[in-house]
Amino acid sequence: MKTNTRYLAFMILLSPLFTSCSKEEEEVAVNNDSYTQSISLELGALLNDLSNKVISKENFNQIPNCNDDAAPAVARLSISFNGETKTVVVDILTNGTNYYTDYSNDLKIPVVVSDDGDNENDYTTVTLSEFLIYDGDPDGAGNLIWVAPTGDGDFLGYVDKLLPLDIIVRPGTKKYEAIEVFCFDQQMVNEYGYSFLELIPQKLFKLCFFANYCHSDGRHYPGNYSLDLFVQDANGVRIQLYNNGDTNAKPITGQYENGEYFSQPLCLVIPGPPEGIENDQNYLFYTISPENSDAYGDIDNTALAEEGLSWNDINVLFNDDKNTMEYIHVFINCDTSPDCGEFEAIPESSFYNEIIPKDPVDYFEIVNYLDGILFSFSQGELCADALDMVTCINEFNNLIAEDGFYISCLPAGCYTFIRHQTDGVNQLVSTDEELLEFLGSIDSKGDALLLALSKDYYWSTNNIENGAIKETCTGYELIVNKIVSYCTPLQIDRFHLRITPSGEIIIIDQEVIEFEENLCI
Repeated sequence: MKTNTRYLAFMILLSPLFTSCSKEEEEVAVNNDSYTQSISLELGALLNDLSNKVISKENFNQIPNCNDDAAPAVARLSISFNGETKTVVVDILTNGTNYYTDYSNDLKIPVVVSDDGDNENDYTTVTLSEFLIYDGDPDGAGNLIWVAPTGDGDFLGYVDKLLPLDIIVRPGTKKYEAIEVFCFDQQMVNEYGYSFLELIPQKLFKLCFFANYCHSDGRHYPGNYSLDLFVQDANGVRIQLYNNGDTNAKPITGQYENGEYFSQPLCLVIPGPPEGIENDQNYLFYTISPENSDAYGDIDNTALAEEGLSWNDINVLFNDDKNTMEYIHVFINCDTSPDCGEFEAIPESSFYNEIIPKDPVDYFEIVNYLDGILFSFSQGELCADALDMVTCINEFNNLIAEDGFYISCLPAGCYTFIRHQTDGVNQLVSTDEELLEFLGSIDSKGDALLLALSKDYYWSTNNIENGAIKETCTGYELIVNKIVSYCTPLQIDRFHLRITPSGEIIIIDQEVIEFEENLCI
């Protein structure tokens, strides 16, 4: 029978040792000054019926809808003391009027008792931070029915004591303390002060985002943004999982020592589709809000249009190992690139033979060097008109740069430079500026690839996903990779580049393809 006022006394009972009707056992560690007692902690609750209170419309547009038929069976609670935190699942007993937790060794609290006659400091502080009551197994078919709210929710002013709650446990005493709980209504999940995923346990998944911001000058940057994410059930009820004002709803951004700006993938924890939602039906909805960045300055922060995701949309992101997944790639202020030409895989054969120097040269050689020549490629005829062929060749071979425009073979640090000869005059190309001067207009695939190589981009041969090139209406476009962070984290990104005839490299797209937070190379 339902009554307007329902109170189920659910008390915290702190019982001393040596009580004839309890199961407490004494644990004594004897030394010269003190010994330890173990006090058994028992928990219960006072059910707060909000329907009999004056509800503030600022906090609630509805009150919890209670299920009067649900009987408490199991409690899940989190306590911490003496630097230790534990989550305990314990059965609930009743004497017909009150409900309380069953005896559990996990709830035995050690209290050090001094032997100096002064018991003022003989206590242990136990902090109760979570108190959830189910009508069955929390990890099985049990339903969450009562919740003790926390100070992060909207029940402030409706209970005397919100969690987290500090409880002083002293030896040889009995302490009763009532904790108010509210019946659980999923439609009000955030108002209890817990996260959605804490109160509605189900299998969880990871969903990651990566964004590009396209500047008006055509350059692309790793994007900074915030995100709102909602889950929607079969009845159309939405619950917010992430709020764009929270730090965990924004990517970590910054600048590496080499001056490059970065944005790490934003990975969120999400549930699978709620009961009654089909796999092809949207149940997650997110909105991206562009944020200002040191990389590209202050921008329009107007939120982008809301996007929906079905389980099919999420499932397709998983790789073959079913543990790692691709990112949802977001483009902010971006237009598509010109639709000219088609991408082709970069072949294994050397691209060097397609390099076209700005000015005609009799002979040039691309050298990869580390205490000796590791690799070289040449075009033309060396010393073709020399009167002393041997001396001419020796002089050219002794022309070794001290540095190069491309550093590789890490960590050893081999480097690449160009040496060339025209009308018997030998010259070196070892800097980015000298390379661009040597190439002049970027008017061949070889030019474009060598320029990209000088900026530390690399590629896979015969693999169009990680190594591709095409000639466009206004230059060349490349699909290449680059290590953007070598250590904690190790991060490798895939880039879609546009290289203009003047040698400007524009990032059209950038996405993370490997990210290891605690790895170095």
